[in-house]
Amino acid sequence: MTAPAIRKRSRVRRKRARVRFRRPGTRVLQQNAAPTAPAAPDSPLFMLRIFAILLLAVVVQTTLAPFLTVLGTKPDVALVIIVCLAMMRGPVLGAIVGFSTGLLIDVALVQTLGISSFLFTLAGYFSGRYAEGVDLDSWFPPVITVFISSLVVQLLNSVIMFLLGVQASADFILLRVVLPSAFLNALLAAPVFIICRWSLGGDRKDALFTK
Repeated sequence: MTAPAIRKRSRVRRKRARVRFRRPGTRVLQQNAAPTAPAAPDSPLFMLRIFAILLLAVVVQTTLAPFLTVLGTKPDVALVIIVCLAMMRGPVLGAIVGFSTGLLIDVALVQTLGISSFLFTLAGYFSGRYAEGVDLDSWFPPVITVFISSLVVQLLNSVIMFLLGVQASADFILLRVVLPSAFLNALLAAPVFIICRWSLGGDRKDALFTK
């Protein structure tokens, strides 16, 4: 056997020996290593983020929103957040967040208990159902969904108030309450959706509840 062949064989043996007697716990770095998997949607951290967003919606709606007047009306920040969460995380979670947020708002503002819970539950559930068949990479679905949800919620709330004895003209409700509120909430939809998606991370398909 020639000298070059002997040296090459010797190098191969030394390399094998180093691999065989590598110390336990030593990791070999790979150029194409798979990225670390994100936290599971049902993890405590994920649920804590949902609770924090829910709490933020209640605080903003009960403390800041009553003092903000734009386009002659006040923004319904809680509704916008509920719709955005439902579109990202599915109808069931949207309904749960909607019910919880509405109940807390009714208690905090000493309103008729159950009205906001009922309306927000409907908005959260049907917004989540609608989002299952649309592309959420575009800004348009959140805006149109918030706009329609605001219209429906305000109209249903007006009907409930009428049944409870609160009198108001239809023109005033439609032109001074329903339409301005829907337009204002639609303006908030895109930035709120981006903030919620950044806060929760991941994709809607990684939802806690998707169906």
